[in-house]
Amino acid sequence: MRKHLIAIPFHDWRKCRREGFRTRDAHLIEAFSRVEGFEKILVVNRPVTHLELALRRERRDPGRKAILRGSKWHVLRDRGCYVFEYFDPGSVRQALEGKVWFFGAYGSQALIEGLSEAMDRLGFDEPVAISMNVRSAHLAGRFHDRGVPVMFDAWDNWLRFPLGRGERVRVAEGYLRFAAIAEMWFTNSEKNKQEFTRRFGLDRCVVVPNGVDPYRFQASPYEPASLKAISRPRAFFGGKITHLFDADLFNEVTRRLSDTQFVIAGQVLDKQSWKRIKVRSNVHYLGDIHYDQYPAYVVASDFCIAPYVPYENDSGGDGIKLYEYAAAGKPTVSTTGNGARGLSEFVSIAHSPEGFAEAIVKAIKLGSLAARLPESGFSWDERGRAMVRHLRGPSMEPMSKVALR
Repeated sequence: MRKHLIAIPFHDWRKCRREGFRTRDAHLIEAFSRVEGFEKILVVNRPVTHLELALRRERRDPGRKAILRGSKWHVLRDRGCYVFEYFDPGSVRQALEGKVWFFGAYGSQALIEGLSEAMDRLGFDEPVAISMNVRSAHLAGRFHDRGVPVMFDAWDNWLRFPLGRGERVRVAEGYLRFAAIAEMWFTNSEKNKQEFTRRFGLDRCVVVPNGVDPYRFQASPYEPASLKAISRPRAFFGGKITHLFDADLFNEVTRRLSDTQFVIAGQVLDKQSWKRIKVRSNVHYLGDIHYDQYPAYVVASDFCIAPYVPYENDSGGDGIKLYEYAAAGKPTVSTTGNGARGLSEFVSIAHSPEGFAEAIVKAIKLGSLAARLPESGFSWDERGRAMVRHLRGPSMEPMSKVALR
């Protein structure tokens, strides 16, 4: 039985520490560390260059927090895991290639040698690997070639995102590589499963939906100061502004409901989508909020919204925020996309600006009578256990030592 887990997240671990562990990969890795299943977990963080460190005004050296060191890498202990950080000298190449750079950086021989040394020194002699990062296909392939079982959590379908031509080609190549080597694929929706299965000929894809830590979204003891200044009723959207945010629908709804205050909290990742949002007198943007404070904003709102593009145009995803809204027992209005159909017991679904506005009026009247997500059946720990059953399955026979070199 495999006793060690190697996890390759999509998001930068340092960014998760700065902003709170709020993404699917971070939630699942935390769950893996809590549920019974593995003696040790090694998180392989994405490669970092000195250019990126300089732009973020961060230091490479974590001081006493490092328990192992190499010339270009170190290992930390964080949140019940070991975290491997590799520092790549290719700053110029990263600046020229942008996000495409990561596909090659994960295949760096120096990274692979450093990781192999770290694993030896940590005693990772019976590992199984799960990648949540399509850009890490080269590294995952090296694990596979050395007899380490590889699982892949594809979560959203990146081929449905607006990508540059070069990145789109590399994403497709990454999926093809994982289709060839992964013992099991996971994804977060049936729509994604169907598309991945059809496009890449999969016969081993399992849907593990997103989840929530219910205890985080119980009644908050305080109302955030930035919300106190905003009158009621308050509609809350907590999430990133991307191409999936339906600005036209949102603008029409805010026009129709001028007495309702609409609060947006989250990062602006798509500036063009943000420019299309009309910041009327009843629209309030609070910027990004650390995940530790985020539940208080949900709890202190009167109802929540998810104005996304229609189902046929979405990324096939399963919105984490809808689980969070439901865990807080907040009346929620959403369009059809981003997993709303699977939570229709807890979410009012609208197909037009008129319907969305009408559903909001009903939500205001409903108040605290909204159905609350039960504490069992939707938690990240339960999602983690479902995946661990595959990660520790009977086909995962142990092996002695692993050398990636």
